[in-house]
Amino acid sequence: MYAIINAKIYDYKNYLDDGYLIFDDFVVEVGKMSDYINRDYSEIDVSGNLVIPGFVTGHTHLYSTFARGLNLKFNPNNFLEILEQLWWKVDHFLDKDMIYYSALMGGLDQLKMGTTTLIDHHASFEVDGSLEAIKKALNDTLGLRSVLAFEVSDRFNVKEGILENVNYIKNHQSSLTTGLMGMHASLSLSDDSLVKIKHSLNDNGIHIHVAESLMDEEDCLKNYGMRVVERLEKFSLLNDKALLVHCTHINEVEMDIIKKYNATIAVNVTSNLNNAVGISQIKKFLDKDIKVISGNDGLIPSQALEYLNIYYLSHLKTASPIGFSLDDLRKIINNTYDYTNILLGTNLGVIKKGCEADLLIVDYKAFTSMHANNVFGHIFFGVYPGLKPKSVFAGGKLLIDNYQFSENYDDLYKEALLEANKLWEKLKKEGKNIEFKY
Repeated sequence: MYAIINAKIYDYKNYLDDGYLIFDDFVVEVGKMSDYINRDYSEIDVSGNLVIPGFVTGHTHLYSTFARGLNLKFNPNNFLEILEQLWWKVDHFLDKDMIYYSALMGGLDQLKMGTTTLIDHHASFEVDGSLEAIKKALNDTLGLRSVLAFEVSDRFNVKEGILENVNYIKNHQSSLTTGLMGMHASLSLSDDSLVKIKHSLNDNGIHIHVAESLMDEEDCLKNYGMRVVERLEKFSLLNDKALLVHCTHINEVEMDIIKKYNATIAVNVTSNLNNAVGISQIKKFLDKDIKVISGNDGLIPSQALEYLNIYYLSHLKTASPIGFSLDDLRKIINNTYDYTNILLGTNLGVIKKGCEADLLIVDYKAFTSMHANNVFGHIFFGVYPGLKPKSVFAGGKLLIDNYQFSENYDDLYKEALLEANKLWEKLKKEGKNIEFKY
């Protein structure tokens, strides 16, 4: 059993200035150092540094990991061409080994930056068993938590994709992993496919891209005479577990529908910037009391940087330096934990007795006064910009110790390189001949 001592403990709700924390899989005791008694614990003296909860990445794409450094002909004029020229080529050639190693490397990358739980949205022409391969990487090999989904799309075998989600959800309902009904986007799903998904949903939540680009809304209006969220409502696909990703171009009618069903929006602002698709109306979502969480869309491994970008870009969107507050951001952070807790049955994001011990030790010494009323300001402006945790625990297991992985993954890195090279070779030889139908 561990005891972290001489710590500043903060969980985005409560702050303890000079405290201790005793835990194994779960937090056993939290208190002031003046009350601490060492009962033969394995002590970690953090000498006044911070202890905060491990991050949750609210939406990611681990299958995209092997695209780092990839050189393909890439000259898109719009968002659909980004998919056709890059991502739909990558997912076309993924096999089971590539899926495993890309999830493993992506998981390690995000773990280094303090993420202990990932909500992943997977796509590949290798459908059957693909989610089990990701689970093997994240949960079994790395010791992280996960919520997994396969992107059902008319690009793939729809029946197989639905079955992959249904089987994963059926077989995995624990504090370590569970699933959602993955869907790509309205523009790649026919009415017939939506009917099949509806009949297989069984009160589970969907995980779908919504109006990431304006093209998604334009396609929906042209082909179905309604907007994307209206179409999801028409097919009874919205509920309080539904995860609607991006929502960059939804209107107020769609916002009201999302609120009606108590669904959740996952924003991914850095990716939206990269793809030049726009900035979500995050402040308006919050003002309507819509639950908003944050992901990274598989682009960057640091959830802390995502939180920075949410704050600054929301100032740009509202055209006001006070149009989005730190309290607004803190709400998104807590929403991200709360949504994940509903799915996994956990108490992540809280550092108190009985809660899961998913924890970060951060080397930060304040040079101005730090107390309960301003601690999040220190976190945001002082910790997040260069955050790399000194130690990471997930379920009480030490995964990173003094900035190094506690396990030796050198052989896995070598295997991952081989798999990435296989993917790149396939893309080089066969990628030009792919035709996309959806």
